[in-house]
Amino acid sequence: MNILVTVGSSSFDSLIKDVDNTVKSYPHCHATFQIGSGSYTPVNGEYFSFAERFSECLANADLIITHAGAGTVFELLEMGKKCIVVPNVERVDKHQSDLAQYITEHNFALVCHNTRHIAQLIEQAPNYQPNTYRKEPFLLADELIQLF
Repeated sequence: MNILVTVGSSSFDSLIKDVDNTVKSYPHCHATFQIGSGSYTPVNGEYFSFAERFSECLANADLIITHAGAGTVFELLEMGKKCIVVPNVERVDKHQSDLAQYITEHNFALVCHNTRHIAQLIEQAPNYQPNTYRKEPFLLADELIQLF
């Protein structure tokens, strides 16, 4: 199973470290890590900081483990990618926890609230059947354009 771990532009070293330590126990898993501005460098897979290989890795991934950044999460849901959403509680703001709650309530993806439990979710992922996410059209766009 090809796993892509992505944390966006900020750091989320606890996620990177816990997935790195987990995948070494799963010889059938190949992990690629997008580590953002983090300082931890994984030893059990390839890694890069930012977007240089993101599209290629995303296309090849069977499972994406992602921070709960809205842009990333909704892009993955629109693509129909199987993912584990992990709110970055190391951040000062808590909007990622709110998004994770929304994802859980609608069963769009697996959600991990504690990175030490990531192994159980990786094991569940192949058989997990999320609800299909359907992007809601923004119907007020034309009206807003007319106002300006």
